[in-house]
Amino acid sequence: MKKITITNAYTWYNKGDAGILLGTVNALKKIYGEDNIEVNVLSFTPNEDKKRYCADKTIKNVYSNVLNPHPYNHTRIGKIIAIFKLVIRCLYLSASMKFHLKGLIKKNKSFESLSSSDIIIVCGGGFLGGKKLDSLMHVFQMYVDSKFDAPVYVMGTSIEPMKSKLVKKITDNILKKMDHIFAREKITYDYLKSFIDNEKITLIPDMAFMIEDVKKEFSVIKDLKKNCSKVYGITVRQWNFPNFDNPSLLMNNYIKSIKNCMQYEMEFNNCSFVFIPQVIVDYASDEEVALKIQESLDEKYKDRFLVLNDDLSPVEIKSLISNCDYFIGTRMHSNIFAISMCIPTIAIAYEKKTNGIMHTVGLDDYIIEMSEITTEKLLNKIRKQEENSDNIKKLLDKRIISVRMEIIDKMKKVLRED
Repeated sequence: MKKITITNAYTWYNKGDAGILLGTVNALKKIYGEDNIEVNVLSFTPNEDKKRYCADKTIKNVYSNVLNPHPYNHTRIGKIIAIFKLVIRCLYLSASMKFHLKGLIKKNKSFESLSSSDIIIVCGGGFLGGKKLDSLMHVFQMYVDSKFDAPVYVMGTSIEPMKSKLVKKITDNILKKMDHIFAREKITYDYLKSFIDNEKITLIPDMAFMIEDVKKEFSVIKDLKKNCSKVYGITVRQWNFPNFDNPSLLMNNYIKSIKNCMQYEMEFNNCSFVFIPQVIVDYASDEEVALKIQESLDEKYKDRFLVLNDDLSPVEIKSLISNCDYFIGTRMHSNIFAISMCIPTIAIAYEKKTNGIMHTVGLDDYIIEMSEITTEKLLNKIRKQEENSDNIKKLLDKRIISVRMEIIDKMKKVLRED
């Protein structure tokens, strides 16, 4: 039995991050056999995640990441207090690992899981780099991972360009300690090549592609289709446009462009739209933006935009999207879910990782930069999407098979060498 600990998992309430985790577990099952692995997970919301993830018999338990600010008050003072607590805990854990690691292992379930692992996997995602000082919280977890005997693999990461020299220096030094890094797009892959031995880096598709495909009918979409010609699935999000001086104007333009596009399609092409609940955590729920768009629609069109807020699994979200005719996604992993079900997809890119993912499946022509979106640009993409719908489906049908084969083949090559 191979014991595996997956660290740096985020939360069930972000279905993209949940998809990465569950996709990674599915890939490990294919490589080692479902009955031959035992997985523990370290996440930021372990109590809630355990209820969901442990439905998979392969996942035995869910513990906390070693640095965990949750729960905390998402106000300015609340964040300051959370940072202070994290710094104190970081210093305590660093001293304990140096002088009394065995004692730490005995009394801390997260450390106990790491110490008994044959393999440690840093869960994929986009939590490194950028202006994100909180990325150091993830980096510290990776540092802790490296202190045990098991090989450590970073599985499908994206690294935003570093805005802080301090963050860059610390992050790069810890990345060098990893046994192997799987980058999920070429921008990150090229960055890693600049300072890490190329034999320790592999370019690999996003692990969420490994989520299983289950198709079932959703009555809410079936009912919509009774009175319209096409149904679009859609995800939206709040974004602070970190590299721009006018974030409020850009966010207002984003909302206005989507609203105008939806209303045009409702009026002239008899379309309906369904908001897919991709991120439902209270302090960062996408529903708020969706409701703003719905409220701004003319009264006669409001019921043509269905805003769902169900707590669905990644598999259920994929199934829900498969009931739609087309998809427009701002949340990157909602695009992966749609693409995996061979649904023609337009991606609204808020970070370059989205461009990389769309390039992976040959859909470069169906990307709009979030900072540059206009109603006209989105409508033009929709017309192109409709005109090429059959070709897109055929392309995705072949590409998804090869993407999944590529993931397994590349993981086997590295993991089985150990």
